[in-house]
Amino acid sequence: MSSVLDPDPDAAVASLFRRRPPAIDIVLFLVIVAVALPATFDAGIDPHDTVADTLLLPLVGLPILLRRARPSTAAALFAAACAISALPTLDQFRIAVAIPAGQLVAYSTATHDERGRAVRGLLLVFAGLTIVGATEAVLDGIGGTLAMIAFAFPVTTVVWGAGRSVRAREHLAAEVAERSARLERRREQTAALAIEVERTRLATDLEGVARGRLERIVTLADDGTRDPAAHHDSFAQIEALGREALDAMRSLLGSLRSDERGPRLPRPTLAELDELLIAARAGGRPVALRIDGERRPLPAGVELVAYRAVQHTLAALTAEDHVAIRLGYADAALELEISGTPRRDAEATAALAAARERIAVLGGTFRDEHAAEGPRHIFARLPLAVARA
Repeated sequence: MSSVLDPDPDAAVASLFRRRPPAIDIVLFLVIVAVALPATFDAGIDPHDTVADTLLLPLVGLPILLRRARPSTAAALFAAACAISALPTLDQFRIAVAIPAGQLVAYSTATHDERGRAVRGLLLVFAGLTIVGATEAVLDGIGGTLAMIAFAFPVTTVVWGAGRSVRAREHLAAEVAERSARLERRREQTAALAIEVERTRLATDLEGVARGRLERIVTLADDGTRDPAAHHDSFAQIEALGREALDAMRSLLGSLRSDERGPRLPRPTLAELDELLIAARAGGRPVALRIDGERRPLPAGVELVAYRAVQHTLAALTAEDHVAIRLGYADAALELEISGTPRRDAEATAALAAARERIAVLGGTFRDEHAAEGPRHIFARLPLAVARA
C-alpha cells in the first residue's frame, strides 16, 4: 500500500505530523463522532453489546482530519478503518460516521488528486462503505449490504463528480492566469525592445542635428573672422543656432533620460501627466488638458505609452503656440487627441515616430493630420483589452 500512497513512507508520515488539519475538519470530526457515539450504548442497535464499536467508532472518522493534506492516504485509511472497526464480532455500529466521512474523503480526493489517484480514492471509499454494509449492526445480511450499496454509491459518485468539477474550474482559472501572465511578460519585453530601438534612433537624430548645426556655427565663425564687415551678422546667427541646438538637445535628451530610469524605479503613469504639463507651462507655453470620462487607473503598459505619447508630441509642437490635449477614458480604449502648431524639423519627425511606434506596440492606432501651413492634430487610440492580454 505504501507504494501507491507515497514512494517514501517515512516522509509521508512526517508530512502528516507537520501539517495540522484545519479547524473546520476538526469540528466536523468531533460533531459526527459525538452524534453517533451515544447510539453504541443502545443494546437494541448492537445486540452483541460489546465495547468494540464504542472504542473503534472514532477510527472511522479520523480520515476526515487527513483529507486535505493527504487525500489518497485518507481514502486508504478510511477503507482500513471500516474493516478494522468491524472487529471483533463483524457486526458493529458505525454507519452514522462512515457515510458522512466517506463523502468528505471522496470529495477531497476528487478536488486535490489527479485523475488516476482520484479514481483510486473513490474505489477505496466504495470498498470501505461496502465493508460497512456487510458488517453493520443495523443492516441485516446480503439485503443490508445491497441497500448500503444502492444508497451510498450513487451519493458518493455525485459528491466525487462535484469535486472533479471544482478541480477542473480551478485548473482552468489557474491556466488562464498563467497564460495572461506569460502574455504580459512577452508584451513588456516587446515594449522594452521598442523603447531601446526608439532611444537609439533618437540618439542618432540628436547626433545628426548637433553635428549639422555645429558645422554651420564653425562655418559662420570662420566667415566672420575672414570678413570683419560680416562679423556682427555671423555671431548673431551663431547665437541663434546655438540656442536652437540647446533647445533641441534638451528636448531629445529629456526623452532619453526619462527612459533611463533604473529597473526598480516605477515607470511614469498618467497620474504624473499633470507634472509633465506643469513643466511644459513653466516656460510660458500655453497647454490645456481636458479629461472625458471617468479618470481611473489603467494597465501599466497603457499608462506608460500614453504618457510617452504626450511627451513626444509636445516635443513635436512649437513652444510658443497653444497646445490642446484631450484624454478620453472609454470602456474598451483610451483615446488621445493633441492639437498644436507643428515644428517642421528632424526633431519633430523623430518625436512623432517614437510616439507612433510606442502606440503600435500595444496594438493601438495613430493618426497625424496637418496641412501645409495649418495646425497639427494627433489622434491615438490604445485598446485596453490588448494591454491586459
